[in-house]
Parts: sequence; structure tokens; C-alpha cells
Amino acid sequence: MKGIVPIIGWGILGLALLLSFGTDLMNTAQGGAIDLRNRITGVRLLVHGIDPYHYKWHEPEPDQYCDPYNNPNLSVSKTTATPALLLLHLPLAVLPYRIAQFLWFFAQWGLLLGTGWLWLRQCATSRQRGLIALFLTGLTYTAAWRLHAERGQAYVLLLFVFTGWLTMTLDSRQRHGFFTGFLAGFLATLRPPFLLLVPFLALHRRGQLLGAAAGLALGVALPMLADVTCWSDYFSAMQAQSTYYRTDFAPHYQQAYPARIEGIPTRDILAFFVPIPFADFSVHAFLRWLGFAPFPDWPVVLLAVIPFAVWLWLSRRQKAGSLLPALAAWLFLIDLFLPAFRNSYNDVLILNLVAAGLLVAKGIPWAVWPCFLALPVGWAVYALLPEQPWLINLPTIFFTLGAILFLFPPNFRQAEARTP
Repeated sequence: MKGIVPIIGWGILGLALLLSFGTDLMNTAQGGAIDLRNRITGVRLLVHGIDPYHYKWHEPEPDQYCDPYNNPNLSVSKTTATPALLLLHLPLAVLPYRIAQFLWFFAQWGLLLGTGWLWLRQCATSRQRGLIALFLTGLTYTAAWRLHAERGQAYVLLLFVFTGWLTMTLDSRQRHGFFTGFLAGFLATLRPPFLLLVPFLALHRRGQLLGAAAGLALGVALPMLADVTCWSDYFSAMQAQSTYYRTDFAPHYQQAYPARIEGIPTRDILAFFVPIPFADFSVHAFLRWLGFAPFPDWPVVLLAVIPFAVWLWLSRRQKAGSLLPALAAWLFLIDLFLPAFRNSYNDVLILNLVAAGLLVAKGIPWAVWPCFLALPVGWAVYALLPEQPWLINLPTIFFTLGAILFLFPPNFRQAEARTP
């Protein structure tokens, strides 16, 4: 009888994942994955030597460059992905958009399940495996994941690459140091806040530094083969985006677009999105609510960077394995301090905190409980479709509380995690 119970449990989780996948598939079929669209148009522009961060489409230019959500009254486009992240979308960009959209949907689920597989193979106990699988499955029923899948976001790609780095860094034998470091360096070119990994490597994993330098160099150089000014264009646009965001400047616009773009009905599909609750959750949004807008961007970023530096220095004598849950927590929290809209699809990164915490802790770390409590709250948000931002952001508040608690891990072992 004991052997049947785990089989039934895994069968239930598998069925739940299948049903969740089906819901996402139906949502994807209804809309145009509006966040994926600007990355696809962006990489198409990039490889043709056109600045994707300031581009504005006008007829009779190719409709392959057209993003209906690119506000013509702003100096910047809707594209905010780094040149390196854009370039990873090149295999999709050469395809008709509707095909690319569904391929990316399947890739999102593949990356999510791949992340779960990487963590499950590290587990030493059935309880660890069960809790990680339960959390991953529950996460797919929250508004955060539904929004991520329907909009075609890319945070699950960052999640997967970061999981690869975390699981290999947990290896006490420190095998494949160059490749592991390469992942860290390349990850920083996909999303700059991951540069926080570099000082961690300098203190705890010096054997990865050469690989990190190689990954960083490759991620910077490859997009420049298409457009040598792409990184300066990117940073210039991000500064403008910061100003617009902090001043809450979002002018209304009306622009006539073709009835069909790349053969897709513009109004009914390409520019349509399924109504899933979303709301801004960042320090700048809070400051705006308090009436302190616009607030300078760098002082707010330093509110996170300086405590991170202090934490890193104070923990310099601890084992690297025991620090990884807190490191993942810092990389989750840093998003709150950036001068940019912080949506709930960022919450998928919480999976690495929960998984790393369960693997490194002696038992079930108390920091995990707010993260698990966030799941039913996220289910309710998705089911009830509230309009109040404070209700929509409740799951993120629980996740944030869990991330903060992960910074103070007295029950984490001061030894390297077991090698699988």
C-alpha cells in the first residue's frame, strides 16, 4: 500500500499539470502574446542593423517589424530585452509569427518542467521531491504563471539558466567550473541584475571566474556583430524608460494599423490579450503612491545593492552551498528596486528560492511557508479577477516576505550540499 500512495500522488500532480497546460494553451490561442511580439520585432530589427529600442513603425515598412503596442508618442519602443536576450529569439524570428508564438508557448512549459527536473534530480529525500513538485504545480495555477504564459514572457528562461547555475554550484566537487561560470556570465547579459553573481563568485567560487568572463564577453559581443551600437542604444533607451516610468508618463496614442499583420487579424488576435489580473509592484510604485514621484532611480537601486554587499561581506567565511537560497532571494528582491514596471510574472523566479531552500536546509525552512501560502492567494486572484492593485499584489507580498526571510537562514547547514 505504501508504494501505491506515491504513485497516486505523482499521477495527480501530472494530471494537474496537464490541465494547467491546457488552460494556458487556450489562453495563448486567443491572443497575440503581446510581450513576445516586441522581442520578435526587436531581434528582426537588430539583425538588419536597425535600432530596436527607438524604432517606430510606419507604412509601407514591412509588417514583420510592426508591434501594435509600440507607443509612437514616446521616444523609445516597447522592446526592453537586452541585445543578448533578443538574439536568443532569432530562431523564432525567422518563422511566421503565429507559429513562433506557439513554439514559444511550448518552450515556456518545457523550460518550466526542465527547471523542475533539474531540482528534482538534486533531491536526497522523497519529501524534498514532493514539496518541490507540489510547489511547481501549484505555481502554474496562479495569475503570475497564467500571465507569463499568455503574454509570452521570458522570465522562465532566466529561471532555467539560473537553476542550471545553482544546481551545478551546489556540487561540492565543483566540477565543470568553467561551464558553470560561463552560465553566470552569460546570464548577466540576459538580465543585468544577475551581475550580482560576479562578486559572489569572487568570494566563493573563484574557479568559475574565467568562465564567467567568457560568458559575459560572448553575450556582449555576439549582438554587436549585427549592430555595433546595440548596447549603447539599449542603455540609452533604458534610461529613457526609467524617466517615463518614474514620472508616470504614458501618453495616449491612436495609430492606424493594417487589419492583418503577418496574416494575423490585428484587433482580434495580435493586439488582443486575455484578461488576467496584473498590477505594478515596485518600490517606485510605492513611492508614487506616497506622493514622492518622480524619485531618482539610483538611490533606490542602492537601497538593495548596499545591503547585498554588506550581506556578502559578512557571509564571506560561510560555505557557498548554504548561501545559495539567500543569493536567489537577493536576485528575486532586486527586481523590486528597479525603475521599471514590476509585474507578477517576475514571481516565477521564486521557484529557485523554494527549491534551493528545501535542499540546503536541515528540514523545511520557515522561510518557505509564506511562499506556499502565496499559492492559494494566487489561485484566488486568478479566479476572482480583482481590480484593486493591493489585492492583485497579495501573492507577490507573500513571496517577498519569504524572500526576505531567506536572508536570515539559521537552520541552513554550514556545509556544502550533497553531491547527487
